[in-house]
Amino acid sequence: MSVFAVSATRRSTTLAAAAAMAAVSGQLLAEDEVVVSTPAQRIVEFSTPSHPPIGANRQEKVAAEALKLRIREGTRLKDVVGRFRQSGDALVFVDAENREFGGLLNLNLERVARMLQSVEEPESVTWSVSGTVTEYSGQNHLLISRAVFRSAAPPPRPENVAE
Repeated sequence: MSVFAVSATRRSTTLAAAAAMAAVSGQLLAEDEVVVSTPAQRIVEFSTPSHPPIGANRQEKVAAEALKLRIREGTRLKDVVGRFRQSGDALVFVDAENREFGGLLNLNLERVARMLQSVEEPESVTWSVSGTVTEYSGQNHLLISRAVFRSAAPPPRPENVAE
């Protein structure tokens, strides 16, 4: 037997033993799939396609929800209706679908900020905004090319469900 054949046999025996020990210790379930690669690849994968990933927690669920609300970089928004809200020193545009876009600094955003400073309730002002979406650190930002003041009516009050 060649040295390569002995080495490959030892590796496959070790991999089989590792898979058996994992199954015995309860780490793998009956439906779990164990994929052993060729000796040249030297890869072992343990996957559980019918079960949620181990460690699925609240943060991962929140991240998945945020991913649903994120828009691809380079997307052009045209006449999207929404409101601006102050977040520290920055302005954030929130559209009707509750997607949030951090405002990128430019002259249009400065004009919006000046307008909002002159209003008693800045979040009550509705805007129609056009611009280009960017993405940084998992969050969307908006380079505003056009912002049109729509109305200064307060947002509708939630209905009382008890009545």
